[in-house]
Amino acid sequence: MKKSDLLIADKFIANQLALQRFTANEKKEAFKMLLAMQTELKAKLANGFTPHEKKRLEKLLTQCTEIIRSFYSGIQTQIDFVELAKYEAEASTKAIATIGLDAAIPTASVLKAMVSDTLLQGAPLSAWWAKQAEDTAFKFTSQVRQGVAQGETLQQIITRIVGSTKKGIPGIMEVSRRNTSTLVHDSIMQIANGSRMATFQDNDDIIKGMQQLSTLDSHTSAVCVAYSGAQWTLEGKPMGGNTLPYNGGCPRHPNCRSVIVPLTKSYRELGIDIDEMKPGTRSSDLGQVPSDMSFKEFLKRHDDEYMDNLLGKGRAELYRSGKITLKDLIDGNGRELTLAQLKEAA
Repeated sequence: MKKSDLLIADKFIANQLALQRFTANEKKEAFKMLLAMQTELKAKLANGFTPHEKKRLEKLLTQCTEIIRSFYSGIQTQIDFVELAKYEAEASTKAIATIGLDAAIPTASVLKAMVSDTLLQGAPLSAWWAKQAEDTAFKFTSQVRQGVAQGETLQQIITRIVGSTKKGIPGIMEVSRRNTSTLVHDSIMQIANGSRMATFQDNDDIIKGMQQLSTLDSHTSAVCVAYSGAQWTLEGKPMGGNTLPYNGGCPRHPNCRSVIVPLTKSYRELGIDIDEMKPGTRSSDLGQVPSDMSFKEFLKRHDDEYMDNLLGKGRAELYRSGKITLKDLIDGNGRELTLAQLKEAA
């Protein structure tokens, strides 16, 4: 990565951190709604709990299911994704301006269409929220029915729902809370990535491609280790020696921390007869390292224990023995491989 692109990438990374703070706030708002839903469900059970009348119990559970669907619909719509897309497009053009290049902002209609068409791991965002609602409703009704079948009191059944720290019972709402946290994060990051992509494509006179920057630390997933440094054209075709598919970019998995950044044309490609700036550095858990450091070079600076913790001992042994490369950690479609599949391929 040339220094001018690194300067832009620094701005994208700084903006990614700002998005993380924004995401944290949106999670708080979503958790408030989940708490309100939990309160309403408890009240509904308390007012209509009739374990000896099956017909009334089923009617009560149907009402509770509607409450759950309503609250999840509210959580989904609390984030103004169109405004988020506009913000991210503006932030992208400002980042590009740090090296003296003027970039155009996609029109509002383009960004609105992008938001409507956005997929998260192959499915519309609305489908993911609907699935969350159905999963929570299924677990809720199952726990109530199980409690009734075992002759539990109302309080015992409510504990199944909300949990008890004293008794070490997590409750189904804790699972819903974690899933909601992940979905809020990934929805925001997917919209941000789509907005960036639209901005890159709108400025193909100065941008020639994209590159994935994966965080250089021990928490990076095997998928993002394999994708680290991968480059694509603005049409999503692999370039620069990369063979991995773009597959929609980041996030590549739940709670993904990687980011897609632009690759600008060289000064001479832009018609400016000057040399490029010297390469810079980027941050890692080793401190500042060369901006073009690959994950392979990064791992060389760590011991076997670090590699075992990052890749898993079996994968790390295959890698150290030269039987697989980092790109072999995933298949040709960008999906992570099991250890058994890796051994078979090796």
